[in-house]
Amino acid sequence: MDIKRALKNANETGTVTIGLKETIKELKKGKVKLIIVASNCPEEDMKVLKGFKVPLYRFTENNMDLGAATGKPFSISTLGVINAGKSDILALKGES
Repeated sequence: MDIKRALKNANETGTVTIGLKETIKELKKGKVKLIIVASNCPEEDMKVLKGFKVPLYRFTENNMDLGAATGKPFSISTLGVINAGKSDILALKGES
């Protein structure tokens, strides 16, 4: 799977949250199906996200690259996939 293409498709055709606060808000509602974090996401944020028992995928690149992969002109450390749209992003194997 081309992770960058899947991220861009999910952002364009599905529903994603961008940023830690928005992702946690939707996690509390039970809507997030997959969490994607940049390689340089702070460890304390990772601990909070792992507490939700939702699959978590570590993007191999940093937050600037994750932002670019989703088609955004800014860095993103955390992204939550609510609806994958026409993307196969949910096929990623994440940590639980």
